[in-house]
Order: sequence, then C-alpha cells, then structure tokens
Amino acid sequence: MAASRPPATFISDLRPSRMATLEATVSQLEPVREFEARDGLKKRVRNGRLKDATGEIALVLWGNEVDLVGEGDLVRIVEGWVSDFRGRPQVSLGRAGKLERLARTESPGKI
Repeated sequence: MAASRPPATFISDLRPSRMATLEATVSQLEPVREFEARDGLKKRVRNGRLKDATGEIALVLWGNEVDLVGEGDLVRIVEGWVSDFRGRPQVSLGRAGKLERLARTESPGKI
C-alpha cells in the first residue's frame, strides 16, 4: 500500500492563525542568531524565505531546526504554523510541525 501524502497548500493560500502543509524551495536564509530568552537560556533562530510557483513567505527556524536546510533546498513542512509578524505572514514549525528536506541543491545560491 502506498504511503498517503498530506494535502499541500500553496503559499498564496496561507493565512495567519492556521496550520498548513506545503512544499517550497528555501530561496533565502539569513545567518543564525543567538539571543538570551526570558528564562536566561541562549536560543538560536534563523530567518529565511520560502518560494513556490504562487509566491513567497517568511520562514522562521528555531533551535535545532536552524541546521536542517540550506538555500535552494526543496522542503516539505507538515502541519507548520502560519502566524502574523508585524503585518506579514510567516511560517514556522510551531509545536506540532515537521520539516522534511526533499531535495538538496549542490551549490547554494539565489533562486
């Protein structure tokens, strides 16, 4: 029996305060930043952009997620969380999301 795939959503259809499953290319990644959280622990965060045929959206990776992908990688995010940050939608893995790299680009660069 073939494994079932969750339904994918296009970036143009993403709306804040909803979960989404999507496939897109990592079109941009900023350097990893460290900061001190309210609990005094150091945390890591990395911002980037995801792109598909319908548009682009901001991507936020936290903690160990920052090392999972590179620029140019094709990824699937399952049950990611879409939020509104300063009036713009962004996607992160949230509490339940999973990120899977579908294809890796040999030479990262602009897409």
